[in-house]
Amino acid sequence: MKRLNWAILGPGSIAHQFAEGMQGLNREIYAVGARSLEKGQVFANQYGIENVYDDFDAMLADPMIDVVYIATPHSNHYEFIMKSLHNGKHVLAEKAITVSSAELNEINALAKEKGLIVKEAMTIFHMPLYKKLREIVDSGAIGKLKIIQVAFGSAK
Repeated sequence: MKRLNWAILGPGSIAHQFAEGMQGLNREIYAVGARSLEKGQVFANQYGIENVYDDFDAMLADPMIDVVYIATPHSNHYEFIMKSLHNGKHVLAEKAITVSSAELNEINALAKEKGLIVKEAMTIFHMPLYKKLREIVDSGAIGKLKIIQVAFGSAK
């Protein structure tokens, strides 16, 4: 199986967690895109990333990049996801993936048309607590589920 070349767009605090996770899986990150070359270079040096861009369009046009992890503020996600898809890149975007269902519908349609994958980075789906809760609900032990009210937060 081909090893995918990942790029990180937006080297903020959540991107550090992503880069650390990739290192823990023995995966390399091919490129990072930042608003300033200096910020991108600091991030790249920390994680052994060879390619640094301060021009997002140039990064997204790089034919060596297979997947883009978008870690910018969510108000920019739509623009960067669409540009990634138009450049033939798969996308993993931080939550919230978009600011509206209309944007998400457009993204999904373009991804389908181009045969690309777009996913939202939702770690809670993979937490042991949620797997256990799914088992309990599926078993019927608490009866038929009618409504769920949940609050999720984290201290950073």
